[in-house]
Amino acid sequence: MSNIIKELRNSTARRSAGRRVFPCIRDLLADHAQNAPERHAILAPERLPMTYGALWTQAKAVVFGLRNIGVRRTDRVAVVFPDGPEAAVATITVAAGAICVPLDPGFTCDEYQRYFGELHLAALMTHADLNSACRRAARIRGVPVIDVSMRPNEAAGAFSLADRAPQGLPDDEFASGADDAFILMTSGSTSRPKTVPLTHASVCLSAGNVGAALELEARDRLLSVLPLFHGHGLISGLLAALAAGSSIVCPAGFDARAFFGWLTEFQPTWYTAVPAIHRAILEAADCHKQRALRSSLRLVRSASTSLSSEVLERLEALFGVPVIDTYGMTEAATQIAANPLQRRKRGSVGRPAGPEIAILDSAGRRLPFGKRGEIALRGPTITRGYDNDAAATTSAFQDSWFRTGDLGYLDADRYLFIVGRIKEIIHKGGQKVAPAEVEGALLSHPDVIEVAVFAVPHERLGADVAAAIVLRQDANVGAYTLRDFVRSRLAGFKVPGLILIVPEIPKGAGGKIKRNELAGRFSKTCLLQDGGEAV
Repeated sequence: MSNIIKELRNSTARRSAGRRVFPCIRDLLADHAQNAPERHAILAPERLPMTYGALWTQAKAVVFGLRNIGVRRTDRVAVVFPDGPEAAVATITVAAGAICVPLDPGFTCDEYQRYFGELHLAALMTHADLNSACRRAARIRGVPVIDVSMRPNEAAGAFSLADRAPQGLPDDEFASGADDAFILMTSGSTSRPKTVPLTHASVCLSAGNVGAALELEARDRLLSVLPLFHGHGLISGLLAALAAGSSIVCPAGFDARAFFGWLTEFQPTWYTAVPAIHRAILEAADCHKQRALRSSLRLVRSASTSLSSEVLERLEALFGVPVIDTYGMTEAATQIAANPLQRRKRGSVGRPAGPEIAILDSAGRRLPFGKRGEIALRGPTITRGYDNDAAATTSAFQDSWFRTGDLGYLDADRYLFIVGRIKEIIHKGGQKVAPAEVEGALLSHPDVIEVAVFAVPHERLGADVAAAIVLRQDANVGAYTLRDFVRSRLAGFKVPGLILIVPEIPKGAGGKIKRNELAGRFSKTCLLQDGGEAV
């Protein structure tokens, strides 16, 4: 074994040996505030840093304010903020004393009304915009509103409630490890989103698992580019960085044009994102290649949906650092598997990095290495079930395993490979086609930026393969040429019978493709047009 490999392994052991997993968010915040009160926690463009000491003070103020209006630690509080440092601070501090339900600030009033009714909220916390959709929905539903006043001239994320906290609060005013910390929504890419309760113990453990996989330390810094109402950005990003005692840069939403300026200004050591954001960064990189190579990044993390080999290789070439492909889902408090920093496998989402992973057949029997089947999970980070949906819970939890609905296999080294969603498999005559495989082939074409493969009805075969494609600007390639390109790489039955060139591909908040929406939009399309226009 070379000295370099020995040192890498020794370094990993040193980093993991002193890693602490916190039982709840309260303990995490209090511990860092006591041991490193002046260390920076939250940063943002044109704002002063918020320290861990100030973050703990803010948490006590929020919990005191909740208690003053009668919100208990087992009550649910919706949090609706635009992306930015206030969203980060509000989400974490509400969870310290109640059940935080972060919701998309882009919902309509009707959507808020529906979710408010289903979630049985005790309160809504939001900024003082009297005409916002969430406030209108709260008035209609009779949900009390906790007004927040932003303090933009103070530390990043600072805000005020009606009341201030005393010097201290009894420990029993804060939520404990067994209490729910968050209720999050699934991506809803193939069906209506489900609501998932996650305990403090499960999210803190999962955040610690992310930190262990990435070898995070207090000196690291996350550039947060994902919405915090989604588990990936919240647990695998924000909470993982806080658990490590490190700092987080929280800009007001992702902006590919501003991204490279943030790299220079804040010197982050990592960011985590969905493939759509990685691709947007690559598209904006032409004028920033030298800045990217000189950046402080030591790794890039990817999750939520499969990252193509082409995008991974371009990211590694751009930044000169490893890209860590991972696998996660809301029901598992996000992280399930991750590629080790020193032993990555291309095409794999890595080894188990949280719950136990098994590959099961349709009868629930474990399959050997190399055999494809449904990915199943069990362990302390898995949710106990869906909120107010007994039928979905019964269907997903069988014989102590959570059935993910994902199709994949484990190799002999226990690296996980994902083939696709079982519901998304296209049954073309007697053949089965995995959309992810066809997407990978199309993404290897130099003029293709994004691809979504889905099923459309076929009179004789039952279903055919269709692909919606976003091309590079000024690309001169048509549908027939792309079909020939795929035919040279895949078996004939996997070649899309319909290729549509589109300006964009619909995605959910977590970056997952909305295939049902595409199928519904294009299922009546019968003509294959070379030249790139959807009909």
